[in-house]
Amino acid sequence: MVEPVIAWVGQKLAEKALDRAMTTDGRKPRRHDLSVQGAEATSDLDITVKYVLPYCRGAKAPVVLTLRRLDESAENLTLPMVLGETARVRLKRGRYRITAAILELSPRHDAAPTLHAFGAQLLWLGGNGTAKACIRPAPVVIRSAGSPPPISLRPTGCRICGAPEMISGLCLDHRLQVSRYLVEVLVPRMRAA
Repeated sequence: MVEPVIAWVGQKLAEKALDRAMTTDGRKPRRHDLSVQGAEATSDLDITVKYVLPYCRGAKAPVVLTLRRLDESAENLTLPMVLGETARVRLKRGRYRITAAILELSPRHDAAPTLHAFGAQLLWLGGNGTAKACIRPAPVVIRSAGSPPPISLRPTGCRICGAPEMISGLCLDHRLQVSRYLVEVLVPRMRAA
């Protein structure tokens, strides 16, 4: 009589432990103590920069990550790392713009490093699990000192509001508004016609 009860209790405990391990990836779930004034909930983030240097495939070039919070307070965090490694950070929840600048070191110790590639990504951070971000930088156009910048790289503002941050002639907010209009209004109208 006692052995079946012990077996049943053991089975239920094993099922509960397995369910808990599956939902939290084997880690104990974190609790946020928000009772302290100014405390905010946080989330974990793994950032990987994927880029291959043309002159050396396995080179460990220096990378400078900049994490800019786009919500209430525009907080910046600069994080130096090495190409090919993953940066693991814990940040306050919110909307972030992550930029990665890959630098090329000079053989002379007194010369400044040059920018080799640059990439950016927008990210909403708000989950309990570990979010993953992968940035794929594009090579920077190298030009001589006296030549004018190419037309596409001339600093112009957004065509709607004049903001300096641009993608395809629009700032990030207006680009999102235009893409949302295309997806929600224009495409359904075209399908209905």
